[in-house]
Amino acid sequence: MSDGHRQAQAAIQTILRLTNLLMAGKRVAVIGDEPELAARLRAMGAQTLLVDPAAALRGHRVLAEDEAVALADLVVGATEAHLPLLRDGAILIPAVPPAGPSGTAEPYGTDGEPPAGPSGTGGVFAGLPGVRVRDGITGYRLGPGREVFVLDMSC
Repeated sequence: MSDGHRQAQAAIQTILRLTNLLMAGKRVAVIGDEPELAARLRAMGAQTLLVDPAAALRGHRVLAEDEAVALADLVVGATEAHLPLLRDGAILIPAVPPAGPSGTAEPYGTDGEPPAGPSGTGGVFAGLPGVRVRDGITGYRLGPGREVFVLDMSC
């Protein structure tokens, strides 16, 4: 089993364990080069939205990145630049896990609160305070009636 297969399977197991989602019918945007992950999500019944034109040959729907992120229920490889585009209730898996005080991916400090970010407010996205929904999931309110959830893949 290659590293790509192993990483894709580990990511899917973590997503399923944290969210308890049924992938069938979900729209999943995969940002970046993750062909194994996209293929596995598609095999589980998800509608995969990718930005690579070659992905159409493998049965994925190809869209512009902004359009894919705006339509998706789950976004793999999200960055802070994608925040204004997200729909209410979207679930994000960050492109780079947040670094905790020790330099490793640590979503919460010893007091159960998100570690302080560059702006001092804490959380994955600088300037937005996150609310711990449950272990491995942090909610971010983007405005009135608009909230997104970020998974901590190190759990």
